Amino acid sequence: MAAIRLYNTCMGKIDLHGMTVKEALDTFTAYYNAQLARNDRSEIEVVHGYGSSGEGGEIRKRLRRLLEGHPARVEFRAAERFSTNPGATYVKPILPLPTAADQLQSEILAYCENARTESKVIGKFRRYGDKQVKDALQSLVKEGLLRRFPKGAYIHYEQV
Repeated sequence: MAAIRLYNTCMGKIDLHGMTVKEALDTFTAYYNAQLARNDRSEIEVVHGYGSSGEGGEIRKRLRRLLEGHPARVEFRAAERFSTNPGATYVKPILPLPTAADQLQSEILAYCENARTESKVIGKFRRYGDKQVKDALQSLVKEGLLRRFPKGAYIHYEQV
C-alpha cells in the first residue's frame, strides 16, 4: 500500500496520490470512520489529484460517487466549485461510512435473493478477491442472513 500522508491542522487532510482506486477508497473510509470514532466532525480535505485525462482522475470520480451514495452520512463539496484546485474534495463527516466488507456483504445479500451457487457468487464478486467473498459468505451464514444448502453436486446460498 502507498504511504499515507496525513497533516495535523484544524481541518483533517489526507493525500491519496499514488494509490490504486481500491487502496484510496479503503484508506479514505478508514480515516473518515476513525475521525468520527474520535468524535471529531471537522471537515476533511481529501487530496486525490485531478488525473491526466483532463476529465478528473478515477480516484476523484469514485470517491465522489461513494460520497454521493451516502447523503445522510456525509456532506461534501468539490474544491473546483470555490477554488481553482480540481484535485481535492472537502468532506464533512456526519455518520460512519460502510467499509468495503460491508458493501460486499450488502451486494451478496441482494444477489442471493434467488438461490445462487457458490461459484456464481464468487465469479460475480471476483473484483473483491476469492478469499474476501468466501469470508463474506461465511459471515452472512453465521449471522443468519444467508442460508447455505447443497443442491445436487453444488453448494447454494439464498437470502433468508
